[in-house]
Amino acid sequence: MAPVAGPAALRNNTLRMRNSLTQTADSPLPHATTARPPEAPASSRFRTRLIAGLIAVGGGGVLALAMYLEPDSRGYGTHEGLGLLPCGMILTSGIPCPTCGMTTAFALMMNGRPVAAFVAQPAGAALCLATIGAFFGSGWCLVAGRTPRVPWERINAFRWMIGFGVVLVGGWAFKIAHVLLADTTTQ
Repeated sequence: MAPVAGPAALRNNTLRMRNSLTQTADSPLPHATTARPPEAPASSRFRTRLIAGLIAVGGGGVLALAMYLEPDSRGYGTHEGLGLLPCGMILTSGIPCPTCGMTTAFALMMNGRPVAAFVAQPAGAALCLATIGAFFGSGWCLVAGRTPRVPWERINAFRWMIGFGVVLVGGWAFKIAHVLLADTTTQ
């Protein structure tokens, strides 16, 4: 007995033909090129916006404070303008600590002097640029209600920490060389 072709079978055949026509060679799934991503639930969008708002407030506060500070001409010590103590390592040994010049680099960068910021502390200048990026990225997340698509499986926490460590140690080495060379030229 032959199967009876009714309206449901005709509809299924039509859908199958449509899917095969819209599927391209590089799209693994039918309608992969035309489908929109599923809408996130409202609670997820609220959570994303809350986290983005906290990042925007924190990053914006740091950037505003850096803009307010007057950079120290020595290339370090700007944090003393906030009532903090001078760096103990540079006072006792004459060698700057790994974060010496970070506040100065932030202040220089936010006052429109990027070259001087990189000379003061390269890692601090890079961190200031990252903070600016996070500030504007969080603003985008606040408006869109979702995070940007980033291949997090390729950029894992270990790689971030290694990268940050390399930048910090490199900036520290540059800062030590800069301070030691400045001391020899003034003697």
